[in-house]
Amino acid sequence: MRATTMPNPTWSQNHFVLSSNKILKRCQPGRSKFFKRILLSMVLIISMVVNHSSIFANSEPKPKVLIVMSAANTLLLDENHKHPTGVFLNELFYPAIRLYQSGFALEFATPNGKKSTLDPESLKDKYWNSKEEKEEAIRFLNSLSSFQKPISLELAIKNNKSYTGLLIPGGQGLMTDLLYDPNLPILLTKFQEQEKKIGLVCHAPALLITLPSGPNGEGFLFQGYHVNSVTKMEEWFIETFVMKGKPKVRKISELLKERGMLYESSIFPASGFATRDRNLVTSQNPFSGEEFTKLYLDAIKDSLKKSSF
Repeated sequence: MRATTMPNPTWSQNHFVLSSNKILKRCQPGRSKFFKRILLSMVLIISMVVNHSSIFANSEPKPKVLIVMSAANTLLLDENHKHPTGVFLNELFYPAIRLYQSGFALEFATPNGKKSTLDPESLKDKYWNSKEEKEEAIRFLNSLSSFQKPISLELAIKNNKSYTGLLIPGGQGLMTDLLYDPNLPILLTKFQEQEKKIGLVCHAPALLITLPSGPNGEGFLFQGYHVNSVTKMEEWFIETFVMKGKPKVRKISELLKERGMLYESSIFPASGFATRDRNLVTSQNPFSGEEFTKLYLDAIKDSLKKSSF
């Protein structure tokens, strides 16, 4: 999935005016003043219509998506050493840029409103279509004031009714802070009870285990839902060859099954895979950006269609 240039909301108006001026300049000298006045009047009327339409569109409040991120920059491995981590850049960028381009407002939240750290692993070229795409991702996020200064999870809970959906990108930083933050299950519960769209990427489905559950999944809000996450084989590969150590919480797929969820994944590791069940969209790894983004964007748009009736 390749990112495209962000649209300029005034581009169409400016382009139209410039084109109109060129048309007037190209009028043959022999044309009558009456003809030029008629043409100028038509240009002005059409320009007013274009301008009015834009103003009207911009007066409508944009639907808002809450993006919850980890603020941790290390993960404890083997209970004796820390590994650098954070938010996985492409797992955040791909859905965020598409939401932004589709007209959604983005609000970022972290524990205590602390700015997120990008996982150093996610800056490697193998996770990107090109170096230019990676650089664009960094520029895009840095251009968003809410990414630079996220709100706290407490404030996100307070404002929960103002959001259309919830998105939580992966990166193992969340296994350090979000997994143990008492605000996270409150936030998930509020979105689930309102049947709002919830998108969880790679390691983020592990956050579902923070919700109350009986021994066999009784009372679990997502019992019976189809779900996807990083696979056991992918966890083993990361622990063996990337991090060279094991975190406290692992085998996420098994933990989700214990709560009565229906786990499914690609049979091929490091391949794109995502699944949607009702209001829940989950994906497997950093290579699932295209699959996840399409499902999540479709889910969000479906909810907007229902609310318009």
